[in-house]
Amino acid sequence: MSDFPVTDPTEPLAVGAANDPTVQAALRRSDRYLQEFIEQLSICPYAKQCREQGRLYRGVFLQVQPSPQAVANFLLSLDPERLYEIGLLLFPNFAGEGKVGESHPFERFVSDVRNQYGKLRKPPAFFIVAFHPQMPSNLSNPDVAVRFMRRSPDPTIQLVRPEVIDAVRNPHHNRDELSTAIAEMGLRTVRSHGVEKVTGTLADIHQHERPKDKL
Repeated sequence: MSDFPVTDPTEPLAVGAANDPTVQAALRRSDRYLQEFIEQLSICPYAKQCREQGRLYRGVFLQVQPSPQAVANFLLSLDPERLYEIGLLLFPNFAGEGKVGESHPFERFVSDVRNQYGKLRKPPAFFIVAFHPQMPSNLSNPDVAVRFMRRSPDPTIQLVRPEVIDAVRNPHHNRDELSTAIAEMGLRTVRSHGVEKVTGTLADIHQHERPKDKL
């Protein structure tokens, strides 16, 4: 049984106000994660171009454990916005106000979002992936290392339009092969920069503007 209040399942998902301090802090952490980790280490070959050309959507949602149905409904509202090719939905309060929590409950939540969205939109307009600061840090091989790359500073749902993946992949490779290639490149980069150094950078980003008692 949960020890923190859960958002009413009938409550629509609402984007946090731009002037809210929690929203602003989450966006600054996200900026650092994208620019100091994803882009600087070339973890994703498309990330910088997408951000600089205004094709990245980011929204911060302050609800505690919103319902998967509410998130799925929100995704439908983003669908017509073809300008956005990648989306990041940040949930800094998912495990309770200001709390990060463990990755597994959030991953289950994102799986439920994916299932609910799949019922509403066929074919889906987005691939839906969970990112979380407590993702495993296993770097033994590319298959497991991809979860390390997804250690965003706040629980986050990443949205990627399928056509984006098709645009950046080698025409001779399918989407799975592209994912493997990106994971292999990311792992090589992390190792070349030094695992301890990169891990320390991520830890510093995770703690940025976060109350010490909420870590």
